[in-house]
Amino acid sequence: MKILLLDMGKIMRGGQRQVYYLARHLARTPGFEPLVALPAKAPLRGLLDESSIPYVTLPSSSDLNPLNIFRLLRIITVHQPAIIHTNDAKGASLAALAKKILGKFKLIHSRRVSYRLKPGWSKKKYLEGDALVAVSREIQDVLVECGVPEEKTSTIHSGIDSAMYSTEKHAHPVLTIGAVGALSTQKGFEVLIEALGVLKKDDTMPDWQCLIAGDGPLFQKLKERADTLGLTDSIMFLGYRDSREVLPEIDILIVPSVDGEGSNAVIKEGWASETPVIISDLPSNLELVTHEHNGLVFRNRKAEELSAAIGRLYHDPTLAARLTEEGAASVQNYTDNTMANKYVQLYRTLTMDAR
Repeated sequence: MKILLLDMGKIMRGGQRQVYYLARHLARTPGFEPLVALPAKAPLRGLLDESSIPYVTLPSSSDLNPLNIFRLLRIITVHQPAIIHTNDAKGASLAALAKKILGKFKLIHSRRVSYRLKPGWSKKKYLEGDALVAVSREIQDVLVECGVPEEKTSTIHSGIDSAMYSTEKHAHPVLTIGAVGALSTQKGFEVLIEALGVLKKDDTMPDWQCLIAGDGPLFQKLKERADTLGLTDSIMFLGYRDSREVLPEIDILIVPSVDGEGSNAVIKEGWASETPVIISDLPSNLELVTHEHNGLVFRNRKAEELSAAIGRLYHDPTLAARLTEEGAASVQNYTDNTMANKYVQLYRTLTMDAR
């Protein structure tokens, strides 16, 4: 069965890594032939090359570029995939246009954010799909609330390859707090910085440092706020780093997302690296983490609660050890193979229904 995986991402984020995991799994599964379509300058190409996964390129990352439309129609005509599976909003738009023109294939959209669908084409392109996969139950509920027929929807959480993450920690003379992700409003790093401002006043805490690994539009604003709070020497902004490089340095991992979250990969990466995790109480995060079982939970945007949770983990090493142990067990429910096998079953179901 030929599967065309379409992703229009210009940078390497969690969604692009999911495409790689899925393509790799399909390449190893008898009866499946994956082909990835992506912009010519997409960094995902590097991973595909390493694993000898076939791909084709599009002229740009724009869904409305006529050259992209013509190129995708040509790819479909030549390769004749049974299924096109899109993995981001622009890919969904481009494939929905192709579906309206050709209509020869089954169309699956994966939705990775919990924002509501906007009226017009932003919604109609998803309605063109034969199946819509949400990466959390929250996202699935939002799709149904926005008018997508429930029978078209399902939830498949994103997965990680836990074997890629080291459980060894590098010793530091000070407690090391950390966070990983894009420096965008969605990820809530401003809440973390406010919490660290509170933590700085806590005389019961030892010397500590915070590593923030990520890049994005809020970089300068976050740095300036840290300086204002007197945290210049306490926070290190590392820029973009692969999480596998950073997690061995971190004693406590913070996931302070404020909205729009899907199935957060950083939580699972923290579990895989045996790092205790503190998360905001977004519904999608709570699908993964149970308070005081495999992580600690604080109320969204409540910096004082986040600061208190950090202090609690430091002062209670028994709790930290339990969260680490349960997290390591939890990650086995969210592996790349678990995720990919569920997509394989969906592919088979859709193509059987078409007979």
